Amino acid sequence: MEIRDLRKVIGQFKLEYRTIEVLSLGDEESATVWLRRVAPAPVLELGYITELDKPIPRLHLYRAEWNRNLRQSAKDAAREVWNFDRQRGSV
Repeated sequence: MEIRDLRKVIGQFKLEYRTIEVLSLGDEESATVWLRRVAPAPVLELGYITELDKPIPRLHLYRAEWNRNLRQSAKDAAREVWNFDRQRGSV
């Protein structure tokens, strides 16, 4: 079984014209999420963000090239989704 089979959607956000899903392994100790564009079609794996629990998370994109502002917006939005999921899981 591959890691992508173990991931679950924990939320989504809009980034300009894109709708992006945030996926996690559901492990509270993991500070990594994966990003998948679900709109516009086709669905596309975008990359992942590590070190969400650190002051400066690291965004790794597979194909896309985003400017600094888009990269920061994606990191901020993914961190919000990740934090919300962690709070929800600890209640």
